[in-house]
Amino acid sequence: MSYEIIRSICIDEKQNKVFITCASNNCRPLYFDKVEFNSLSEMLKEKGREAVELRILKLYEEGSFQQGKNKYSKALSVLRNVFQEEYKFFDWNNHNSKYGSPEREEESNRRESKEFKDLLSKCLNYKLPKNKFLITKKNYDNLLYGKKCKTCIKWVYDKSKATKFNFKNEVEAYLSCFSGLIDVNILEVKQ
Repeated sequence: MSYEIIRSICIDEKQNKVFITCASNNCRPLYFDKVEFNSLSEMLKEKGREAVELRILKLYEEGSFQQGKNKYSKALSVLRNVFQEEYKFFDWNNHNSKYGSPEREEESNRRESKEFKDLLSKCLNYKLPKNKFLITKKNYDNLLYGKKCKTCIKWVYDKSKATKFNFKNEVEAYLSCFSGLIDVNILEVKQ
């Protein structure tokens, strides 16, 4: 299934337009283009900024938008790590109901409910903790820090170049992708 790789999102309330710089994941080479998303621009005119922000977060949650470091990707992380118990009730990925079944219809209705919109809004307004988490390992007398890559962990001596995770769950999920890691620790640091 294709999705958009997001580089930036701009909501221009003066012109009532929403511009997104993105590239389709299934075309190579990747070509990032700044385009107006007409459906989001119409929503901005009719329903306002809050409705547009909730829709963008929902597009991230559904997987149609991915990557990018912005308030929506952070809110998605909050949804999955802080509000994970509440989210289970709405998570489309955790249910096995068949298309066209009454269960699928009920699931679809839950995802359009005010409760789900309130949960997404809570995630957008959540203040991230000041403490961050780093991946570390000992190398003789030195401490190495993990830098997140798509296929591996790179080890660096400089703490400032290490990947800083907002939640311990994120670190554990990332580390679970790699087998054979020895003496790897999670370090909590204050920012």
